[in-house]
Amino acid sequence: MKQRVSLLAVVSALLIAVLGLCGCAQVSELSSSLFGKPYTPEKLQPTVSTPTIGKEGVLRVGVDASNAPYSTQVSGKLAGIDVDMAAALAAQMGLSLELVDVGSDAEGALKAGTVDVVMSMDSSDSSSSYWLSDPYLQTCVALFSKGQASSVPSASSSVSIEAQAASMSAWEVSNQFGDEALKTVPDLKTAFSDLNDGKVDYVAADAVIGVYITHTTHSDVHITALMQKVSGRSIGVLSSNDELKKAVADALDTINTGGIGSIIEAKWLGSALSLDQYSQTATAQRASSKTSATASSSSTGSTLSPSATESSSGSASGASSSSAEATTSSNSSNSGSATANSDSSLAA
Repeated sequence: MKQRVSLLAVVSALLIAVLGLCGCAQVSELSSSLFGKPYTPEKLQPTVSTPTIGKEGVLRVGVDASNAPYSTQVSGKLAGIDVDMAAALAAQMGLSLELVDVGSDAEGALKAGTVDVVMSMDSSDSSSSYWLSDPYLQTCVALFSKGQASSVPSASSSVSIEAQAASMSAWEVSNQFGDEALKTVPDLKTAFSDLNDGKVDYVAADAVIGVYITHTTHSDVHITALMQKVSGRSIGVLSSNDELKKAVADALDTINTGGIGSIIEAKWLGSALSLDQYSQTATAQRASSKTSATASSSSTGSTLSPSATESSSGSASGASSSSAEATTSSNSSNSGSATANSDSSLAA
């Protein structure tokens, strides 16, 4: 089943986010000037065509629909940070958008020609067989605690840390603090609930997913420390497709320098996410001080494939879906399987 949404949906969603970040007087003024007459966004000329992309006038973008807040289902439609970024990317390239749920097999979808680009690739994955753009979103495994004043625990600390079973976060806890510190739970909703109730000292989770949960649940929970060297989410393109790589890089640069990326982050996370302000655990500090070649093989686990990184399943709350003249479809040929279970932040 496919569904189409006009480009105006993207502009409206992002405009609402912009207005929400402005003062009341500015909202009133902007509302009068912008909504006084129908707004028609500028139609840009396509920057690429076939055979650089698989369909004329359409950018086919692969997402993982079980990975909130990156991508998930809201009222039967795909929504999330990756969906909004894909919509902005397609619009900047003068193309319509087709969203394809590739699950965990992003690389397989690229090689099979099912999609032109894929979202949420690990920017630190030096072993990937495809080209990676500059990151459009920072992330890494982070420690969350209740309140603002918690200190960074040392490796010898006697602490209790919850993480989703078999996730990258759980591996980091065992690696840095020992198996005795780790308490596993089936999903992150349970973990953050336990943290709020004082049952554990910390929760380890993907920074973006954790911030999303605390934002949507209005919890007094915050990042205390980073457990990994900061990496990010990038757009993946076949290495052999030089024309598409350049078009994606140029479009993404325009999106980021224009502030659209920050607006999208604020929509889903409450504010733009900057991880550089946080302290690091001792292991993360050592990884950050090494050269990139050494860091890529360090114990931080940052070289896991995207299928093994943490994800969030379940429905998103209070967020609207948007796509640029978008067609959403499901890729039934997914064959990839995760080597580590994904975090499920919103499971019941």
